[in-house]
Amino acid sequence: VVDAGAGEPPEVAVTRPGDVWLLGDHRLLCGDATNADHVARLFAGATAGLMVTDPPYGVSYHPEWRQAAGLADGGRTAEIANDDRVDWTDAWRLFPGNVAYVWHAGVHAASVAAQLESVGFGIRAQIIWAKPTFAISRGHYHWKHEPAWYLVREGATASWSGDHAQCTVWEIAHDRDDVTEHSTQKPLECMLRPMRNHDIAEVYDPFVGSGTTIMAAERARRRCFAMEITPSFCDVAVSRWERSAAAEAILETTGETFAVTAERRSD
Repeated sequence: VVDAGAGEPPEVAVTRPGDVWLLGDHRLLCGDATNADHVARLFAGATAGLMVTDPPYGVSYHPEWRQAAGLADGGRTAEIANDDRVDWTDAWRLFPGNVAYVWHAGVHAASVAAQLESVGFGIRAQIIWAKPTFAISRGHYHWKHEPAWYLVREGATASWSGDHAQCTVWEIAHDRDDVTEHSTQKPLECMLRPMRNHDIAEVYDPFVGSGTTIMAAERARRRCFAMEITPSFCDVAVSRWERSAAAEAILETTGETFAVTAERRSD
């Protein structure tokens, strides 16, 4: 499957809070990853052993100044919901599996590690995504990398299936021309590599954004359970999957396609 890339978020979203979209074998719920009822509804009796996620970083990312200065990638960015929040312990606690890769802001690495350790995970490594270019910021040093904690639940197995020639620094280019709508969107490979390194068929992303983890799961032939709180980004993720998979998403409650739902809700 060739990733068609993320499109523009609509001004008026088709998706409504509480919607569950069926994307082939994948499930996407427009909901809150810290809400136990929402997470239970997403899984619908199933489970996931691997979590690969890129949550809000707690750095209050606002794209306006980049756009005004002409520094925004491709000139198009969007604000991230809850990006002033650092502590996502309530979300980590609801993950039922044993292996996790959690991208995070380097300045909050200790906090994110403590959150995950508090719910039973042990750190195995810190992965570094070495970017081809640095991100312009207001800091004294511009960040040219992003870290991810690789963790395994205490007493559990990692179900490792990768080779043993890999290192903790991942040199990964941006996808396509890096013109993305989700301001912090990762390259597909950042989400795909963890899936290929573990013999785990079901993957969870509590903060799926524009749907990169869904597309990585599609390519890796894994099943993804995805949560996104912002309806417009659910639309982006649904449309991205439809264009890439040449298939139609189905609204679980009605059995209608995304296109039919869009038409009905526009009335």
